[in-house]
Amino acid sequence: MGCGAAASDPGTGPSPTAARYLYVWAGDKDERASDFLATVDVSPGSPRYGDIIASEPVGMAGTLPHHMEYEVPASSHLLFANGHHHEQLFLFDIRDPARPRLSRTLGAAAPYRFPHDIVRLPNGNVLVGHLRGPGASPVPGDTNQPGGHGGIAELDPDGRVLRVVGAGDSTVHVPIRPYSFAILPGTDRMLMTSAPMMEDTTADVVQIRRLSDLGLVRTLEVPPARLPNGSVQPRGHQYPFEPRVMADGTVLLNTYGCGFYQVTGAAGDAPRIRNVYTIEVPPERLGMCGIPVVVGDYWIMAVGLLNALIALDVSDPTRPREVARLMADTTFRPHWLARDPGSDRVVVGAQDGGEDRILMARVDARTGQLEWDESLRLDNGQLGISLKREEWPHGATGEAFAHAALFSR
Repeated sequence: MGCGAAASDPGTGPSPTAARYLYVWAGDKDERASDFLATVDVSPGSPRYGDIIASEPVGMAGTLPHHMEYEVPASSHLLFANGHHHEQLFLFDIRDPARPRLSRTLGAAAPYRFPHDIVRLPNGNVLVGHLRGPGASPVPGDTNQPGGHGGIAELDPDGRVLRVVGAGDSTVHVPIRPYSFAILPGTDRMLMTSAPMMEDTTADVVQIRRLSDLGLVRTLEVPPARLPNGSVQPRGHQYPFEPRVMADGTVLLNTYGCGFYQVTGAAGDAPRIRNVYTIEVPPERLGMCGIPVVVGDYWIMAVGLLNALIALDVSDPTRPREVARLMADTTFRPHWLARDPGSDRVVVGAQDGGEDRILMARVDARTGQLEWDESLRLDNGQLGISLKREEWPHGATGEAFAHAALFSR
């Protein structure tokens, strides 16, 4: 499918409220120097558009910088990010948006391990999914230690642990790996997905929980993912990944296997989940449908296996339909998306190849059409911002890689 008319050039200034900065959570490629948060100038019209203007090392190498919050918090001066291998959370002070500073580091919320996704609550607190819990996995042959059900921690805006609960359900005999969350406004409910990072086994379920005490209401098994012709995409239901609350109050979520599901009735006692769409990928492969953004009526999906961004019209969440597809080159597998609330820009991070670049796309909120920001090109003609450099503002530490990035004003 084609793309729409050209978006405005950054030199003309698409909006006076467009973000000025982009935060890139980066790891030192050879793991000899510290990982760091880099700041990129993305202010429309700036002579330094696309330049890295600051970098803040965290004092640890080889943390595997992974996820950050999904947007820069409006109610706090501290931005949370995780370093997966070291099981750390890093809190960056962003009161000077051009030059964030590391405020503190936090370990996992015991007894749970491997903090991963971080979702901000309406009251300013954060939920952190922990992928593993104490004990061995109940699945024969699973060698992960520890490998039990993961847990959820609620932290205050300064990182103090307020409560911790386990994700286990006595009726589910495969470890539940708390991944991401959707908060249902006006109700005492939240939805939690279950997906692995580097674990051998994981339950393909979603949970409805009370927001007030994080208590379990219902665990729902994810049904098969069917293609438009009715056939089952064998792995389409696997790894329920990212949920988003729709305008009608229902929740739409994608799996890493590229099935799409609608959850209804989450505010009550009888929630339901059903498959409403599936992106077709090669059989028996995981499609790598990663982190989405919702722009108006459009769900923009990063699809790593297809090297593509796909825009789905979700104005009717029961019938998503593809309206646009934007291809990256074959060395870049899109995974992480975050939008600029003040412009048509979406930042695109990669996985499993391509992590030495960050790309920028543009989305027409009226039509869902997509295009790349052509103003960001490397000397070799490739799109994006390169992390293959020897010098950084914090020193000559060599090449880096990155997964997640966020816009900041």
